[in-house]
Amino acid sequence: MLQHVGVDLVEVGDGYCPDLVLVSAEVDLLESAEDRYLRPDGISLVAEVTAYPGAHNDRRPVSGKPTKWSGYARSGVPYYLLVDRDPRQPGVTLFGEPNKAEAAYRTLGEWKFGEAVRLPEPFDVEIDTGAWRPWSS
Repeated sequence: MLQHVGVDLVEVGDGYCPDLVLVSAEVDLLESAEDRYLRPDGISLVAEVTAYPGAHNDRRPVSGKPTKWSGYARSGVPYYLLVDRDPRQPGVTLFGEPNKAEAAYRTLGEWKFGEAVRLPEPFDVEIDTGAWRPWSS
């Protein structure tokens, strides 16, 4: 059974509910479900899929205002997968190697819709994006 579990970002005093969370095998989801939070040190990857009009909340900050991108990095979430459905820039980006002090990630890979997304170890999985489309403009 799938559960909707929020991510407690203690370091930034905020919380987010990602579109997808991959957790370490050691994480007890039943225990976490009671308080509806996961600690960042138990998370392997978060993924966000942009939606209109709030796509800017999922991307790298441009105006200095923190976003989920910077919040996940500040919390030390190791991988952030962004599926950007904006018709002006559709594609998939994998971020990693978070710098907590700068609340920033390094870009590890970028793909266009239709290309196979290959996630590195520890995931070692290929994602078919052939049916993925931008939102309607």
